[in-house]
Amino acid sequence: MNQKSYYRNNSLKYHIFGGLGALLMVILSIYLTSHYFSVKFPTGLGGGGLCDINAFFNCDVATHSTFSNIAGVPISLLGLLMGLFVLFGYLFNNEKIEGTIHGLLVINGVGCLVLFLYSLVGLGGLCPACTMYYIASWSALFAFFKSSEFRIPSVIPLVSYGVVYGAIFFGTFQYVQGKESQVNKLADSLTSQYDGLANLGEPKTPSDFLMVGTKESYANAPIRITKFSDFECPACKALSDVFHKVAKKYEGKIAIQYFFYPLDNNCNPAMKTPLHQYACKAAYMAACAPSQFAAVEADIFANQASLSDEWINKKAKELGVIECMKTKESKDKIAQYIAAATPFNIKSTPTFLLNGVKIEGVLPEAQLTILIDHLLEKNNGQK
Repeated sequence: MNQKSYYRNNSLKYHIFGGLGALLMVILSIYLTSHYFSVKFPTGLGGGGLCDINAFFNCDVATHSTFSNIAGVPISLLGLLMGLFVLFGYLFNNEKIEGTIHGLLVINGVGCLVLFLYSLVGLGGLCPACTMYYIASWSALFAFFKSSEFRIPSVIPLVSYGVVYGAIFFGTFQYVQGKESQVNKLADSLTSQYDGLANLGEPKTPSDFLMVGTKESYANAPIRITKFSDFECPACKALSDVFHKVAKKYEGKIAIQYFFYPLDNNCNPAMKTPLHQYACKAAYMAACAPSQFAAVEADIFANQASLSDEWINKKAKELGVIECMKTKESKDKIAQYIAAATPFNIKSTPTFLLNGVKIEGVLPEAQLTILIDHLLEKNNGQK
């Protein structure tokens, strides 16, 4: 008795499910790979994209996460190869290839489920294109599960798949290394774009919370950065890491002030639905320790993955601010910082002002260094 085969199955619905799913996997993987490189190696200062809808549905949430890449190579390439492998089966269908594809689709489907839950629970947001990829993958798997009895991977197709991915991985790794080495070539384009953007000035009232200070007042520092940030935002953590690195390089010339902008409807009226449930509480805690803010900010971001009521309460007790967090004055202070973002049309976090010019998202260290050097040279040659 012949076993049921997906590729020889005459049921149109399964071929639509599987074929369309595979095609979408390819298209979405190409987009996600392109988005990954545009974020990691930006050629300009424009923020956002088709996949960055709002604070919750935002591809950058996934792009800046730990699992977005392997040694700098985006995992979306695995998704691309998986989709192509399913389509490949239409041209060279036999039981060994079909069984291997079916087995890999199961592994891919489980991986998609893990990434979906990690993004939803661990990162507090969803990548729209990633989510559509998960759905496309599950559709292809469903089609195979319902119409194919070939489910055991075979050695030769499996090894071939591994060799192809290995070659793609190596080639992409080399490409990433090349992109990193070419970053200085962006200098002219980047500084030209920066100079062409509107200068929005600084918030009317300076922040009481400095990530980095200088001997001069904030207003007189050669390089001034105002960061609008949320303690549960993964991209905010990534930008914080960048700021701490450049702060060491430009010690004495750079001041970075922090403006609380929690994406949490417990304190932010712009948020209509819950998103980051601990962001307001973390802000209250940090606001109660202005003299220790730099250390507190770094500690919160270092423990972002384990942020919880228990962690915040333990930290607050350590700082001696348990009672302060509960006061109306503390909550009013956070409300004032959130309101200060209004004139700058803050739509998402992180957003920062570099000497008055608004930049959305995470700017890699190399690009930020280019702009800082440009500003220092422009202002009395202080580089």
